[in-house]
Amino acid sequence: MPTDSSDSTSSWTTVQDFLQNGDSRAASCFRRTRWDQLCLIASNANRDLECVALDQVASGLNNVVRLFEFSDRSRWAARVQIKSTTCLREQAGNAELGAEVATMQFIKDRSDLTVPEVFAYALDENNPAEVAYMLIEVLPGIVAMDALGGYEVHRGVIPAQYRQPFYRSVAACHVQITSLRLPKIGTIIRNQEGGYESGPLPGIGGPFDTAAAFFEAWADKVKFKWDKETIRRMMQRGPIPAERMIAIIEEFPSRIKAMASRLSTSNDGPFSLSHDDFLHSNIMVDEKSFNVTGIIDWEGACTVPWELVAFPEFLQAMPASFDLPHKYGPDGQPIDEEMRQTWRERREYIEMVKLVEVEDNLLSTSLGSTRSRTLSYAYGAFTSIGKLGFYDRVIEELERES
Repeated sequence: MPTDSSDSTSSWTTVQDFLQNGDSRAASCFRRTRWDQLCLIASNANRDLECVALDQVASGLNNVVRLFEFSDRSRWAARVQIKSTTCLREQAGNAELGAEVATMQFIKDRSDLTVPEVFAYALDENNPAEVAYMLIEVLPGIVAMDALGGYEVHRGVIPAQYRQPFYRSVAACHVQITSLRLPKIGTIIRNQEGGYESGPLPGIGGPFDTAAAFFEAWADKVKFKWDKETIRRMMQRGPIPAERMIAIIEEFPSRIKAMASRLSTSNDGPFSLSHDDFLHSNIMVDEKSFNVTGIIDWEGACTVPWELVAFPEFLQAMPASFDLPHKYGPDGQPIDEEMRQTWRERREYIEMVKLVEVEDNLLSTSLGSTRSRTLSYAYGAFTSIGKLGFYDRVIEELERES
């Protein structure tokens, strides 16, 4: 599966195939990009070395990526933004792209975590390439999702023999990510002095001094992905009446707001950096050892309340309160063996995190908290996915433990 990174060669396709068979929005973006001008920009940024745009293209949801090669055989990745920035020109540039650039600079300045270096960028289309872009480093290795034959071979699951070294390596990276903290909740921005601070979150506002203020603002602004008619269609064979599910979903934000002051045990921060899509499609590995060589695609990264610091997505599991009760035994454990294995691997991952924590144990504490796991899952399910579930039972669990 193509990612927004430049770094997984098994995700590449030729320009011709991309334009003929790719997503229409991505193809349109490719056509409007002045690749010759972007090559000149890259050349100027790299000691005037001659630059060629290669016949290797990939795309994700928001970006098109193309490999550039220089006369010394080194390579950069040109990542151009699919959406037009014309509608953003009345604002202060492209805030989301600016925040991503600032996030990668923040990580490089304050940790040893390997992320792509940004060599040049433009936040809007007012440049010779006529697109918003980043020219970034190509990290060594391969995206973990694409290693060892990719999705067609292992269906997106890390092969069992590589999970332990992979999880240990990811845990070390996870500790580094969550050790990067700021006093407020928000995106990462550069201030006038060249330092880093929190900026507003798209669609929510801020930055926020407290976790409570963040949850209150989220509850006021969030919109569920599906409308009532869609939910009714989805619930035609559901375990409860569709109107009941609609009521549960509509009530969830207001119930979160009502208990916002009690949701966090670290209400005043500082707040941890969080990768918005911490999945093995954004984790680079050495294919022989499965040790992590870098983390990519920092779009959407921000500082968050500790209760929203979650497991990597390949270890995510639906909490029992959100799920159908008959899927769990009297001991509270899932009946499905695959889910039981995920729960075991999550416990092992927490122990791996504990072994590499130095500054404090806030990450392992958050991952080990049933309450935090439930809140972070429900928040993501409601905000990003539009997943139907028992949000009312989630609230009941949070209220019992607050």
